[in-house]
Order: sequence, then structure tokens, then C-alpha cells
Amino acid sequence: MPPLFSVRNAAPADALPAGRIGYDPSADRLLLHTIQTEEAVEELLSTGQLRPNASLTDPRFADAYKWMQAQMATRLTTSGEGALWFWARIRRRDLVDCCRAARGEVLLTCRLPRERVLLSHFGDWHAVLNENPHVPDLPGESENEYDVRFDAIFDAFEDRKKAAGVGGASARDWPQDLRTEIEQTWEHIFQPLAFGRSSALQATAHVLYADDVVEAVRLERRGPS
Repeated sequence: MPPLFSVRNAAPADALPAGRIGYDPSADRLLLHTIQTEEAVEELLSTGQLRPNASLTDPRFADAYKWMQAQMATRLTTSGEGALWFWARIRRRDLVDCCRAARGEVLLTCRLPRERVLLSHFGDWHAVLNENPHVPDLPGESENEYDVRFDAIFDAFEDRKKAAGVGGASARDWPQDLRTEIEQTWEHIFQPLAFGRSSALQATAHVLYADDVVEAVRLERRGPS
């Protein structure tokens, strides 16, 4: 049986077609990109599917990933352990930079049904990684006004942590009321109205099937960038 997709070789700068990528977060089938190891792509070709490898999770952010996985379990109809990560919108030059940092791996261009994918705001996801309150922008708010409001919310939350005796502790060790409060702010990262026209978006899914792959490009280790 022939492979379900072929893999071509290209320099990182040539891994993507010229011009606008064409992401559309509102589409029924989402255009996504992910960079995977050769071993992962071999698994995808041999078994027809790729599922997350838990051993690759950065232990520094295990709690954040666990929270994202809980959100996937609630918001998606699929199931599974862990998450596969994709770009759902990123500037072309930034994706090329990602490719330059991943020479020897494989860039997969995919299209997945929307119901199998959880979209989130890439920048705002860092509030979850850093265990900080997420403070969304308000309409018409200046950058300075936002900074003042953010600092007030952040400082007040830090004061409450210190009062509870968990100032330097991980969120898993906070009192339940603080944990619930901060997690409610994090849920804003899934709100489409918060995405903006140029925001970088990420996507998570439980599984990638070989027939989801539109193109596969092995990023050459040497030669022009």
C-alpha cells in the first residue's frame, strides 16, 4: 500500500508557498501547521494516525498542559491523552523562523474538521503558562490604561496569594477559591472575539490522521535558510 502522503525536502524559506498563507479560524475545516519529528511522521505514515507523546511534555509547564487537556475534554467531542499542537494563524515569516529552528524535522500542512480542534490565543496562553491572571483588553482602552489596570489586578491577586500563605507556591497548591478564580480568567483565551485580526492562534487536538495532511516538507539541515 503506497504512503498516504509523500514528504519532499526543502530549505526552511522554501517550505511554504509564497504569499499569504490563508488561515481562516471561522472555516469548517481549519488550515493548520505543525512541525513534527521524523519519528512522529513515520508513525503517522505507518499507522495512519499520530497521538501525543506524553514524554515530550516540558515538566516545567505540566500543570498548564494538564489544564489545557481538561479544557479539551470539556469542549471537544473527541477524547485522548495529551494534546497535539498546531499553528492556526501565524505570520509567514514567523512560521519560517520556526522552520529554521527545526531543521531535520517535518513541517505538516493539515486541514482538520473544526469539531476536532480547540482554538486558543497564543499570546494569552502565556498567562496560563506563567500562572498569572489573564486580563483581556477593553474596547477603546489605550496601552497605558491597560497597563495600569493590569498592574492593579495583578498586584491585588499577588497580595491575596501572600495573605493565604502561597505567595511563591505553584497554582496546584493554592486554596481552591484562588485556583477557581484564576482559571476562570484563563478561559477567555478561547473566546473568538478576543482573537483579533492579526493575533497568533494555536490549536490543540487529540489525534492527527494521515488523511488530514495536505503537504509534508522535510526541513533541510544544511544549505540556504
